Amino acid sequence: MTVGIQRHHLAMGCGLRIDGAMASRPFSAAERLKPGRPGFYLAGLVLLALAYAVIFAMTGNAQPGKMALDVLANILPVAIGALVIRALWRGALADRGALVTLAGHVFLAALFTVFWFWLLMILLAITSNGSPVVFSVAPFLGPAAAWQLYQGLLLYAVIAMAVHLEIATEKTAAVREACDGVGTDTVPAARPFIKEGDDIRPLDPDRIVQIAGADDYAEVRTVSGTHMLRTTLAELERALGDGFMRVHRSHIVNIDRIARIEPAGGGRLSLHMEGGETVVASRAGAKAIRERLL
Repeated sequence: MTVGIQRHHLAMGCGLRIDGAMASRPFSAAERLKPGRPGFYLAGLVLLALAYAVIFAMTGNAQPGKMALDVLANILPVAIGALVIRALWRGALADRGALVTLAGHVFLAALFTVFWFWLLMILLAITSNGSPVVFSVAPFLGPAAAWQLYQGLLLYAVIAMAVHLEIATEKTAAVREACDGVGTDTVPAARPFIKEGDDIRPLDPDRIVQIAGADDYAEVRTVSGTHMLRTTLAELERALGDGFMRVHRSHIVNIDRIARIEPAGGGRLSLHMEGGETVVASRAGAKAIRERLL
């Protein structure tokens, strides 16, 4: 059982909390649905699939098997296109000037729309013929094609807004976390305590490998196990000192426990930690690592 002492108020008896349930579920449902999390995009695909299912049911395509295949044919190109758009924006087009951003949107909107229409026609042909090998493609023409292309542009707009929201959320979190310590440099943060067996003892920083944060909780991974603490990453960062680096909005690493560093694309770095875990540093975190270690 792992115990977190909030802000080191053990002597006052006001910080003890058993977090056995949290140890198995370190991230809340709300955390999983935050922009940037896989659950955020998965929820969007589920909503899109439900919308298509309702439209097909209202237009007479009520056979469950056929309707399910048509829904899959419509959302699969969206999922593939969204992955590509997100990778391009985060890797090469984020934080560019207004003209570059506008030109990038125009190019990617056209590319996504054509790709979505092309793959949709192929998948609909496969579902109509009932064979992924032998099928004939009869693409929509005239007003039907124009409507499908318009749908593609709308879908791209939604995807682009989701990616921009993800990036904006990260920037906001970074600013907020940077401000957490303003005016508190002279007030040292409390050293966290954990429970090992029947003993409650301070957490040895030298044994920490990395720390993952989720709202007001932190999952501390040491060489011997994992401990869930009811505290924020900002508080732990102040308490642990210079041997630790905040490399992502939700990760702190012990620099002495980094086994290997390699590029991760888009200005980021992959930190391979002792024990086999990998932490991907954000662009800001990667820059700090290069300035300090490389």
